[in-house]
Amino acid sequence: MKKMRLLATAALIAAAPFVTTTAMAQNHTNNSNAADTGPTLTLDAEASTRVAEDTAWAQFSVEKESKDQAQAQQLGKTALADVLATVKKSPSLQVTTENLFTTPVYNKDGKISSWRTNFNVQIESTDTAQVGQTMAALMDKARLAGSGFRLSDAARKKAQDQLIAEAVKTFEAKAKVTASAMGFARYEYGNINLNQSGTSQPMMRANRGYAMAMSKSADASEPVGLEAGYTTVSVTLSGSVKLIK
Repeated sequence: MKKMRLLATAALIAAAPFVTTTAMAQNHTNNSNAADTGPTLTLDAEASTRVAEDTAWAQFSVEKESKDQAQAQQLGKTALADVLATVKKSPSLQVTTENLFTTPVYNKDGKISSWRTNFNVQIESTDTAQVGQTMAALMDKARLAGSGFRLSDAARKKAQDQLIAEAVKTFEAKAKVTASAMGFARYEYGNINLNQSGTSQPMMRANRGYAMAMSKSADASEPVGLEAGYTTVSVTLSGSVKLIK
């Protein structure tokens, strides 16, 4: 037993230089890696483009009034059915009914003098000509409350996908130039953030006065002329880059 203990001790003593040498080598490697690692940069790159708005929209409002509540509601229901029948003649149009309600109208004595039913109908489509034609057909049935253009989701995504590739190239170019200028041979990406946005730059939006004038003077046989605006779509790439010797 004593002999076995002596052999084990001898083995430990013999292995000690190897363990010490290995630890020193690892420490040297860690120090070398630390020496090769430079500062961490924070960079950003932006890409943007102006995209023509491809979806036309128009909003109409209808107001019907009667001294009898039930009659006011019926008048509103009939008017809504008439508007929707006209809109649905164009299958390419998307239609939304909003703010359908009936409210009392009070006289100066605070008593109910009549009832008023209101509703809004909004139409939109990428078929601009069809929107203009339907607007003209609705002029004698409802009041034009507003019109304009927006960028469709599909067009926005297409633009953003192209801009992402452009922003990545710009970000990478900034990282290479900065690393080289500071004397570092390469770099590694850290955390990267991607932000996307779009700002509308309309050429035309119908205000209340313009819309009322259009409702009174438009010829139902002539489509309403519309001009699209632009939306600036942008993509921003931001993040950190670690410089390495």
